Amino acid sequence: MTRPTTRPLRRRTHEGLTLNLLLAVVWALLAGRLGTRELLIGFLVGLLVLTLFPRALGTELYIARLRAVGRFVWFFLRELTVANVQVASFALRRHPPLSPLIVAVPLRLTSEASQTMLAATITLMPGTVAMGFNPERTVMYAHAIGIPDPDDARESILKVERYLLDILHPIPDPDHLPPEEGTA
Repeated sequence: MTRPTTRPLRRRTHEGLTLNLLLAVVWALLAGRLGTRELLIGFLVGLLVLTLFPRALGTELYIARLRAVGRFVWFFLRELTVANVQVASFALRRHPPLSPLIVAVPLRLTSEASQTMLAATITLMPGTVAMGFNPERTVMYAHAIGIPDPDDARESILKVERYLLDILHPIPDPDHLPPEEGTA
């Protein structure tokens, strides 16, 4: 599968957001009131239209990124809940099995902003703390408790990184990719 290269990915995502906002304003104007409720309903109706016709409207990457954000939010809330319960159970035990360890995690994220997002995300989860990066910023060091195996701790951080990679570099649904140039 090849990605369309006619426009930069960031620009194509912003065009989808702009179109969605435009559809929300049009909906609110047609409703006769330019209020928050009408704009929100218009945004959702616009999102439905963009989801139903991504190829015709050129919103494949916008929809892919929104789906990735939704998956990340669901994953993060689920993991946050589980981690909170685990740390609370440690606090209530007389001799908790903390198993503290420090792991080195090789990163695929390359920009400082995305690496900072990863560090902030894992630090928000109870039981893990990002400690820093190597000088080349290719490895992140993290402290974790409650996970006896370093490979499991490393894998849990890499799982967060995969969700962030899906947001930052979305791959649209192959059924909705535009045809390659020169093909009909």
